Amino acid sequence: MENNGNKKKKHFLYSLFNPEGNGKGVDKIPDGPDNIKKCFAIYKRNLTNMLYLNLILIFGNFPIMFFLITRAGFFANNSTRPVSSLYSVLHGIMLHNPSPTTMALNGVYGQQASFSYPTITTYILIALTLLVIFTIGPVRCGVTYIMRSMVRRDAVFFKQDFFGSIKKNFPQCLIVGILDGLSIFLLIYGMVFYKNYQSTLFYVNIIVFSMYMMMRFYLYPLMITFKLSTWKLFKNSVIFMIIAFKRNIVAYSGCILMFIIAYFLLALYYPIGIIFPFVVMFSSCVYFGTFAAYPKIKEIMIDPYYANNPKTDE
Repeated sequence: MENNGNKKKKHFLYSLFNPEGNGKGVDKIPDGPDNIKKCFAIYKRNLTNMLYLNLILIFGNFPIMFFLITRAGFFANNSTRPVSSLYSVLHGIMLHNPSPTTMALNGVYGQQASFSYPTITTYILIALTLLVIFTIGPVRCGVTYIMRSMVRRDAVFFKQDFFGSIKKNFPQCLIVGILDGLSIFLLIYGMVFYKNYQSTLFYVNIIVFSMYMMMRFYLYPLMITFKLSTWKLFKNSVIFMIIAFKRNIVAYSGCILMFIIAYFLLALYYPIGIIFPFVVMFSSCVYFGTFAAYPKIKEIMIDPYYANNPKTDE
């Protein structure tokens, strides 16, 4: 019989595929203020959880895959068209009065470029993409609950926490998700629209979009922590976005940094650039927002309540 003191060492992949299992222990999170040092200490401790949460954010919002399929050009018809707008005039001249001069000009202005145009299948996939407004809220609700547990250094149980929080907040998280998805779509559409017209409103839309994304840091943590109406959720989120603006800017800068890293990885080495978003990019953004939001929510809304009700269990 094998001696208990010589137990077989678990393969390192065990911890990757068993994030809730027992291990040799983890590094102690530093006490003190909720600053950047503590943020990355908790992040490092939960790196494996970040991988799982990132996959949940991607595949939980699966309708986005339909949009990516259309952007990749699948099911679209391919054709060619002239690059220069002068080609139609030149082509008419060549039909009625061909000459060596028009032939030479045709070599310059007659260059063709390939393009694709949508088919019925493409329009169906785009319509299916709109289903994402029904998945944003529930998926973000479940992921935020787990992120809050990580920030609070509570035990994390993926299945119970994720589906339990969705079940508990389902009607409201669905409504909030629809409003959230429509708001993001309109803001992005506004930026694209005004950029094409080179309008100063493009920069106004960027500012409004950034402020809204910082407001979202508080939207879902407030929903899973308190029983508030949808109107009060958005109202309180705006208030927190203003009063904790410095903290929010730091967290938002971290989110932007993740997308910058993804962009440069795509430019430097395309395969790694494609893989990076599937690893920790989206979950990191949610984590930065949750770490910025929850301590401030606790300071302003939770701690004063228990200070006035000391006999109430948290």
